[in-house]
Amino acid sequence: MFMRLFVCFLATFMANGVARFGYVVLIPLLILSGKLTENQSIQLAIAVMVGYVFGSAALSSLQKRMSLEGIAKISFLVIALSFFACYLDRLPFAWAWIWRFLAGVAASCLMVLSAPLCLSLVKEQHRSYASGFIFSGIGVGVVCSGFILPHFASDIDMAWIFLGAVGLVAFLLSCVFLKTLHPPKNSTHKEAPFKISTFFALLLVSVVLNAIGYLPHTLFWVDYLVRSLHFSKAVAGASWAFFGFGAASGTILSATLAKTLGLKNASSIVILMKSISCVIAMYSTDITWLNLSIFLMGFGTTGNLTITSTMAYHIMGREHFVQASSLVTLAFGIFQAVFSFVFTWALGHFSFYEMFLVSGVALFLAFVVLLPVPKSTFKNN
Repeated sequence: MFMRLFVCFLATFMANGVARFGYVVLIPLLILSGKLTENQSIQLAIAVMVGYVFGSAALSSLQKRMSLEGIAKISFLVIALSFFACYLDRLPFAWAWIWRFLAGVAASCLMVLSAPLCLSLVKEQHRSYASGFIFSGIGVGVVCSGFILPHFASDIDMAWIFLGAVGLVAFLLSCVFLKTLHPPKNSTHKEAPFKISTFFALLLVSVVLNAIGYLPHTLFWVDYLVRSLHFSKAVAGASWAFFGFGAASGTILSATLAKTLGLKNASSIVILMKSISCVIAMYSTDITWLNLSIFLMGFGTTGNLTITSTMAYHIMGREHFVQASSLVTLAFGIFQAVFSFVFTWALGHFSFYEMFLVSGVALFLAFVVLLPVPKSTFKNN
């Protein structure tokens, strides 16, 4: 059981920790090395987010033909191959964009499946901690990216090889330890229709606002520190690692908060921490305060993912958990992708202060919309 949990941990490690957030470290390196223009480097970041949207939609179709474990294995392989594909930088830019898009599709599938693949097998009293361990893979991936990838600044091509090799190891481990327990859905099997309740709709609105609110930190942070505030690549990479430290601790500590204070109270605290992160980034350019800002955003990002996953489980039930997770990921992916283009356009028209202001307001509204949801909805917490 532990190795199955570990592979689910690797799913979030590869999907968000490396494929999504790890690329943030590479953006200024690719620009300064002359490999890509500023627009191209950011477009590759957005390609993953666009893939997220299609990944959630593709998953429902794939479930009818493949086991959940089979989908996860293929997703691991696609992410690994996408890194090797980006190594071939002499090919047209569209080649890299398509592979980053496919990595986004695969990452979306892994993020949806990481909890359902094992959470239902865990006892109720341990479920919050198991969820925390699974999603801590995001933080660990960010920490590794922040400290390791800046060392490839003088030979950026080797960064792609390194990331591809890590992806292949994760794929091989999934082949060994992900035994099929969730076969393809039988189309003749009748199950209760999936209906979006009022409380789940409010949760989706909160998810959408979180998708908007965390973008300036997670799309531009390293580039902002290097090219706008003129910090060194090493300092900027180390600062980004604080996002990872926050993300890793956020999953575990948010589970403790949920156990102690209940899911709703824990959710409120975590989202408000993300709002405070934006306020700090608005008013300070001191590296100590900036590190605190990115740490809080990391803590809140994975903490919110962990709590939202558990909230969705309680609201929609085990039978519809995969569908609920898929819808959460789809909603998050759509607004993440759309507002990535919006914020990228805004770079040439608005200051970072204004972008952090918009994100802070969005996160505060994400807290407000959950206020009508009664605590009794999560009666087991």
